[in-house]
Amino acid sequence: MCYPIFGGGIMKKQILSFMCSAMLLSACTTSSIHKLSNTTGSLSLKEAAILDAGLVQNINDLAFLIQDESSDKNVFMSSLSIYVALAMASHGTAGNTYKQFADLLIPANIDQAGWFDQLRALQGNLNVQDPVIIKLANSLWMREDFKDKVKPAFLQRNQDYFGAMIAAMDFAKDSALDEINGWVEKNTNNLIKKTLDKIDPSTVMFLINTIYFKADWLNQFDKAETKDGIFHGKTDVTVSYMNQTSSFNYYEDDAMQAILLPYKGNKTGMVVVLGKDETAPITTSDMLNRLLDDMQSASVTLKLPKVDLATKEILNDKLIAMGLSDAFTGGVADFSELSEDGDLYIAEVLHKARLMIDEKGTEAAAVTVIDIRETSIEIGDYEMTVDRPYQIFIVDLENKLILFNGIIQDVSAKE
Repeated sequence: MCYPIFGGGIMKKQILSFMCSAMLLSACTTSSIHKLSNTTGSLSLKEAAILDAGLVQNINDLAFLIQDESSDKNVFMSSLSIYVALAMASHGTAGNTYKQFADLLIPANIDQAGWFDQLRALQGNLNVQDPVIIKLANSLWMREDFKDKVKPAFLQRNQDYFGAMIAAMDFAKDSALDEINGWVEKNTNNLIKKTLDKIDPSTVMFLINTIYFKADWLNQFDKAETKDGIFHGKTDVTVSYMNQTSSFNYYEDDAMQAILLPYKGNKTGMVVVLGKDETAPITTSDMLNRLLDDMQSASVTLKLPKVDLATKEILNDKLIAMGLSDAFTGGVADFSELSEDGDLYIAEVLHKARLMIDEKGTEAAAVTVIDIRETSIEIGDYEMTVDRPYQIFIVDLENKLILFNGIIQDVSAKE
């Protein structure tokens, strides 16, 4: 197997390096995967960079734009994963298609160059291992017979700003599906398996982001105190409730109860919002920020159900409704910064997520796959029993950045 390296230096040298890599590929023996970069899929920073408030706002706003409050099914997703995958795709667009991406993704207070720097900072800041594990990974998979048509500058940007692992394969082979699904499985610590069921013959590229999160509670639940109880969702079901009386950041008014469960290190936490008249009283990122600011320390007796659920959604219609109409329309989409050859468009934005909550902590993962094809996304003492549908937010507390969010309708559902 031959692994030409897509390597460093200034842009001219980098582009030349990629072109040489492509030439070397033709001389390699046939294999199921040709890795075209030495990047692993993740970025890290030696020193933390400050995240722009506008960037955080845009990612958080995306969470509420995509979240379907009227659904009677579980909603759980990572707007961060969706945002990063869309940003990867945007680097290949031009004209009105680019403008639609920019209007949705780029904060009004920074220019394109500043946005590129923020994309790098976003992922570098969040890739941490101790005491909380947060891992973002990106990959770009090209159809073997299309790789020479892809602009080196597009590949370089995805390597520079996303640390993307870049590879080319014969999509017609069964091994291609195994390679892609295996990459997702590895980067989500086996939480998400068999992301793709098949590869369409007209698919020329997949852009993939994964995010993996694992954290232990600052104050863990005692397994001996876990008891069965009834959860009142679409139907009443018996579930396992974890029980704890402790001091938490807590808020209550006529519309909701809300509690912040911190993870070890106190830099991340899970916000559980229990509406009194509606399932999802928090409908904007500003409301979530105010809630975090208004919480006060209180003694709370908490009953929280254990959870193990998975979700899957095709985001095309929601993204089109947000203004990304051109990218999904063959003959209209302008992906000329990705390739001058071929009428390219986004056929599908697939998002899958997994959430596990138990006495020890939380484990969560999400994947976003963009399928690009040729024509032919101390108050007092309280008691909070989470025994009906509720909202959930896993938050980077330092930046008030939503990592995952959802509406839990059925805690007994696996998918």
